[in-house]
Amino acid sequence: MSLITWTQVVLIALFALFAYIILKKKAYFLISGFATRPDDEQEALIENGYPQGVGKLFLLLAAGMAALQLTVFFGFSYTFEIQIAFLFIVLFGGSILLSGKEIPKKRKRAFITSSVVAMLVIGGIGILLAVGSSQPELTFTGKAVEISGMYGETIGYKDIRTADLLDELPDIAYKENGFAFSSFARGWFKTRDYGSALLFVDDRQKPVLFLDTTDGPVFITGDTPSETKEWKKQIDEKTDAPAG
Repeated sequence: MSLITWTQVVLIALFALFAYIILKKKAYFLISGFATRPDDEQEALIENGYPQGVGKLFLLLAAGMAALQLTVFFGFSYTFEIQIAFLFIVLFGGSILLSGKEIPKKRKRAFITSSVVAMLVIGGIGILLAVGSSQPELTFTGKAVEISGMYGETIGYKDIRTADLLDELPDIAYKENGFAFSSFARGWFKTRDYGSALLFVDDRQKPVLFLDTTDGPVFITGDTPSETKEWKKQIDEKTDAPAG
């Protein structure tokens, strides 16, 4: 199994284990900060259902991520990304709801803290998605083509062996070091026909500009087919790279 698959399995197992220990064994000391609180506060929290709520939160995470894991068997390529989004939504949403089970004097502070942290993290993820899903820009300098954006790269013209336009993207086996969401892929991915490849693509866009470079294959798509074709034309003009 790949590293990502192992990560998914370990997370599901850990969430299920914590849910079992908290709900069945009542090991509430595992909950952050619970064991250090005064006995009267612990009793009040148990009466309010706070630790039980934490256990149910872990159970929901384990069940939800396990259910999403099944999408792998239907050829879905972005299971891990959806699982992470689900994890954040449940964790932060659950934290906000659980603040209502705090003792009265700490309830407001817990709600504000949970809400602020949730907004900051979700906002940061939103920015990451916006940057990751933006189309790359190619700048042609005297000696190289510069690819902007996340995982941007500068490729010397002398390092381009061939340049071609493909009708389809290569099949992606798994992500090595990159960003993938919806139809967008940025960074290094393991492909079935080309091995490790650097992708700056939106799989809804065709054709795909393919560059066979000394550092490995590179695949790029523009906002429109005409933009991608124009990039190919400029590379042909600045290099001696033959069409593949």
